[in-house]
Amino acid sequence: MMRITVDAQHATPLRQALIRDCGGQQWTIRVTPLHGTGRVRLSLYLPKEAVNGAIQRLAHLAPTAEMGRLLEIPDAPTDAWRDLMNGETLPRADLPIERVETAEKGGTLAQLLSPQHVLLGLDAVDRETLFAQFGRFFEQHHGLSATSVTEGLTAREALGSTGLGQGVAVPHGQIRALRHAMAFYVRPVIPIPFDAPDGKPVSDVVVLLVPEWANSTHLRLLADVAQRFCDHEFRELLHGCLDAGAVCQLFSSYEEADRTERGASHR
Repeated sequence: MMRITVDAQHATPLRQALIRDCGGQQWTIRVTPLHGTGRVRLSLYLPKEAVNGAIQRLAHLAPTAEMGRLLEIPDAPTDAWRDLMNGETLPRADLPIERVETAEKGGTLAQLLSPQHVLLGLDAVDRETLFAQFGRFFEQHHGLSATSVTEGLTAREALGSTGLGQGVAVPHGQIRALRHAMAFYVRPVIPIPFDAPDGKPVSDVVVLLVPEWANSTHLRLLADVAQRFCDHEFRELLHGCLDAGAVCQLFSSYEEADRTERGASHR
């Protein structure tokens, strides 16, 4: 995935060039206006073999473009990766408007993580054991029944593995009695099987729990996970964090760097 900031008039010529250059290949482009600047941010999801050509096109068509970090997505994304990139379908049309608006005001991944939400060295041999142990942890520290949490995670997993590949999984669920979104980082003692697309076991687990009505928050947090864990450098630094405080600091520092980059694009 490539993130690029360009003058608004360059977005259409770049899109047309990609249509010509990437014919027959899967790719998407998302355009986000940066209001008051005359510029837009492009999120490009391209095949690896098309990246160099896209960069050359960009240099030719938009010499004033600003390129952010280049993020790597697995070659064979699971349904979970597609959820993160495209947004899950979470039909809850019966929700009151004020509850949806409340959901959209939830915190970011970095803001929701605290040292109490980081579990390093969890002893689990498979997904089922991990979910059961996490459910007990949640019951002991947050008062909801272990069964409701475990069943929520298991129900989502039954729709398709949330193992993303590259040693990352993002199990998530909507929990009826939960009042606000919560995020946890879990690192098992040894990597565990997760039916990941690359067949590799998982060593980095982000657990997301949200209220049943909080669809907007759910999707935004999934997007946060996608952005963070696509970054190879971030994953390497995360593996070097030896305590919960260091994990939280790493998430916070990357979020601050993102804010700085966005601020620079607005100037």
